[in-house]
Amino acid sequence: MLIKLLKDYGEFKAGDICDTENDADGQKLIDDKIAEKFVESTEKKEKKAADEEDDKTKLATEIAARVKAELDAEKKAAPKKIPAQPKDDKLEKTGGFKNLGDFAQAVKQGQTNQHLMSYCKSTGMNIAINADGGFLIPPEFSTALLTAMNQTSVLAPKCTNFAVNNNLALPFVNITTQATSWTGGATVYKPAEGVAKTASIPQLAKCELHLHKMTVVVYATDELLSDSPMALETFLSTIASTEFALTKDEDIVNGSGAGEALGFMNSPCLVSVAKETDQPADTIYTANVLSMYSRIYNSSRANAVWLIAADAMPQIATLSIIVGTGGAPVFIADLSNDLKQTLLGRPIIWSPHSQTVGDKGDIALVDLSQYVSVTKAGRGMDVATSIHLKFLEDETAFRFVVRFDGQPWWASAITPKHGSSTVSPFITLDERT
Repeated sequence: MLIKLLKDYGEFKAGDICDTENDADGQKLIDDKIAEKFVESTEKKEKKAADEEDDKTKLATEIAARVKAELDAEKKAAPKKIPAQPKDDKLEKTGGFKNLGDFAQAVKQGQTNQHLMSYCKSTGMNIAINADGGFLIPPEFSTALLTAMNQTSVLAPKCTNFAVNNNLALPFVNITTQATSWTGGATVYKPAEGVAKTASIPQLAKCELHLHKMTVVVYATDELLSDSPMALETFLSTIASTEFALTKDEDIVNGSGAGEALGFMNSPCLVSVAKETDQPADTIYTANVLSMYSRIYNSSRANAVWLIAADAMPQIATLSIIVGTGGAPVFIADLSNDLKQTLLGRPIIWSPHSQTVGDKGDIALVDLSQYVSVTKAGRGMDVATSIHLKFLEDETAFRFVVRFDGQPWWASAITPKHGSSTVSPFITLDERT
């Protein structure tokens, strides 16, 4: 149906001559006073031209030529197609769903929802992406979840990460002592004139990392999907992204290495500094902090950060070094900016992954650039949902999957060339009981 717009509508302007997809859409726009039917036609133009025709051949020829030109122009400029609703670029990015809650409601309706069925693609005997008959979450929403996950990770971004398609075998020099070589990979000799040169034999080791699976499954009731879609969107985003982020950081610190990342607290390269003689339980002394700082590998000092349990803060904040009748603080803080809190000049992270005060691991000095991690290349997080898994309970299952692994890049602590106390990028304090 040809219509003439009386008002601006979406990308079209008042006065535009448009063609609707069907008569029903056109009639609705007319009923809503947005447009009027366009009645002028080619036949009317031809009739008008014929009535004005006279005996003057020249004038008739000019009129006929003008009418033909107008008709040709109309054929070249076909009327614009106008949709029933104005175009929305954001909806195109989200598969046509307004938000994650709107998508979840469509999932609840399942195969009765035509919009959902037109969005999904068949991968087997049914329209699904897995054996449970789930549906693919639009990429706009899964990207938002991944962004939230990255924003809440504190330790993982400080590690040396490799994006891999499968697993990673990373060779490195296995140095245990600097007695004959600073690096463990080459030895410098100083032969006299005419004496044959001595070859070095580096001792190599291999760091093997495997992409372990981490999953989050959230069940949402039909009542929640129906009554509070916006709350559901916030709920799912917060739950999934925060769990993955904090689990990654927890594994970097305390992971067992069995089916998950190996945390530096359980690695063979960890150096654990003994407590002071007769030191009371659940205390942290300035001497403890100084002893830990003396054991950090020299090249790691510039990157090292303190990971400290929050319940240790009252003791950390009062640490000082006595000098005669005065003293100097060990802990420095800008009360207007907690990001500038330091201990012996190195930044402090008050970490929920540290043990409670007095236990081994309540305070650690670490260089996380010496921790290697792997993530799945090109796929930060897989997101899917199923209406069948908890069908009898009237619940929809949302599944989130991330693959991750990591471990320290050192096979052991090393003994320095001058001295007997081992050094490492990962230092902690022994238990005080």
